[in-house]
Amino acid sequence: MVPVLVVEQWQRTAYVGQTAVLPCHPTVEKDVDWKYRATKDDFEDYVYSNGVMYERFRDRFSVLKSNDHDYDLIVSNVSWSDAGQYICIEDMGLGARHIYDLIVTGKIALL
Repeated sequence: MVPVLVVEQWQRTAYVGQTAVLPCHPTVEKDVDWKYRATKDDFEDYVYSNGVMYERFRDRFSVLKSNDHDYDLIVSNVSWSDAGQYICIEDMGLGARHIYDLIVTGKIALL
């Protein structure tokens, strides 16, 4: 079994209704896959692969490709169900992983 190389891991917090940006700056100039799992024990679901956004995520998710090899995942109108772990995997799933734990919180009402 080939060891998995984790290059970066972060936590991001987003408010419900906000837009969250999860940057991915691969170390190689090859396509990436974005995957999601609700908890660390869940299976990873594809969000984006081979230039295609998967059906479940198409309404509010997009990938901003820039500089020929940056693949930022954009989550619009964040909802509670978006919380979880997002993983950008380099080189079509064979390379390093960039991991984000997305924490979703409600808006604070000012009295």
